Amino acid sequence: MANNVAIMSLYRKYRPKDFPSLIGQEHIKVTLLNSIKSGKIAHAYLFTGPRGTGKTTTARLLAKAINVDTMTEDGRFDDSELAEEIDAGRLIDVIEIDAASNRGIDEIRDLREKINYSPTRAKNKVYIIDEVHMLTKEAFNALLKTLEEPPSFVYFILATTEINKVPETIISRCQRFDFRRITEEILVEHLKQVAKIEGIEAEDEAVRILAKHARGGARDALTLLEQIATGKKLDAARVKSVLGISHYSACEEILEMMQNGQTADAMLKLDQIFQAGVDLVQFNRDFLDFLRQRLLEAVKQESGANTARFIELIGYFQEAYEKQKFSYIPELPLEVAIAKSGVRNMPNQDEQARPTPRPTQITQIKKPDTKTQDPELAEPYSGPEPSELSEDTKNTPELKDFLKKWNKVIERIHLPLAKRCLMAAKPVSLENGNLTLAFSNHFNKDKLFVPELLAVSEKAILEETGQPIKLTGKVDPGLVKDNTTSSGLGETAEESSDKAAESLPAEKSSVKNNVIESALNVFGGEMVA
Repeated sequence: MANNVAIMSLYRKYRPKDFPSLIGQEHIKVTLLNSIKSGKIAHAYLFTGPRGTGKTTTARLLAKAINVDTMTEDGRFDDSELAEEIDAGRLIDVIEIDAASNRGIDEIRDLREKINYSPTRAKNKVYIIDEVHMLTKEAFNALLKTLEEPPSFVYFILATTEINKVPETIISRCQRFDFRRITEEILVEHLKQVAKIEGIEAEDEAVRILAKHARGGARDALTLLEQIATGKKLDAARVKSVLGISHYSACEEILEMMQNGQTADAMLKLDQIFQAGVDLVQFNRDFLDFLRQRLLEAVKQESGANTARFIELIGYFQEAYEKQKFSYIPELPLEVAIAKSGVRNMPNQDEQARPTPRPTQITQIKKPDTKTQDPELAEPYSGPEPSELSEDTKNTPELKDFLKKWNKVIERIHLPLAKRCLMAAKPVSLENGNLTLAFSNHFNKDKLFVPELLAVSEKAILEETGQPIKLTGKVDPGLVKDNTTSSGLGETAEESSDKAAESLPAEKSSVKNNVIESALNVFGGEMVA
């Protein structure tokens, strides 16, 4: 017996044998204990949740509670032969079925034929079906009939990691319990306790890394502890080496390079990480987690610009992560993600080719002549005519000063949709750091005020004016009037392109194409022959 214990895996050796030993699932533990004490035990249970969170273990504990005569108030069992056999999986009346290997209708028919036989040694028969979502449709139908009218001495406990694949007809006939990922703090304490019992000298940082890497699974955490601990020691350096975990500083360096537009340096740093033997898939997971933490900080600080930036970066690297498994060149998806982040910081070639707009004074406004100008080259709205200002805005120095910078604000924005929505808007008031924009229709207003575009717009205002100005909007066609000439957003895409074509001579037909392209950018379409 001693030899068997010596070679037993840690996750099996420390599998909970009573309810107090079950970690991280207090909500389930309390509910089940109350049901057992009151004698109101259901004949069918469904345990769902991530792997390694205690579903099968809890099923065995429930099987013990159903069959063992004595259990304390807090869920402890006597060391009886029956309890030991259930723990070891040897009791003939507690049947564990792996649905991944026995998924067909023949296996379920065999279950139905034997289910009416009385228990051999225990009071009740308990069927534990693991990964039940793997059953075929026909097998589920056969199981359903059994669940509806089981013998009084039969109990079912179904376990799955993919509840979405279990038919509603099965779910509705079971008491469902959702297992949660075990928190990092609980896993750290559990690993420390096991290490102490096993005589393993474990560094705190090493234990934290293992707990984080296990992602809420106690079984994975103990397996990693057993795998990595050598010579009764567990140090952080070895854990990082075995798991291929990159250093936190490398994530910081690459992010800083991308933020500063140092795309080539960021790629060089990535290559150094790759040449050092770091698993790039693991590095990307670490980097995504790093970006997630920065995103949460930005949201907490209510920084719209930073929030939008981290959402953007997470999108790039999440896409890279999904493509890494299929990439012939391991580093290519990450290099593409870094390059995309750099493109965002580069000036648009079209913007570079355009003449720099003249400083605009309110008294010098001239509306662009769409008959002689390419709408793509027309200056965006640069402020209202003094005669068009309402009494509320005429005498506001803050707004007048801001309008002088409005063109520059729009030039800073490289997202086409955000830019065009702003070009269709009219600043009408600026009070207490709140800028109100008037729109001629709901389409432009609603498009601009999605979180991503709003964050980009407010960031451009902050960069140009140095003021943290918040945007609000309203629909007022009377205030905006003909403000949409240069963008076409005040009309439908078809109306905009047709009117532009009618107003231009034949030799200027290229202008129509520009207008069509503008409309396609707005509505997300494409040109077909």
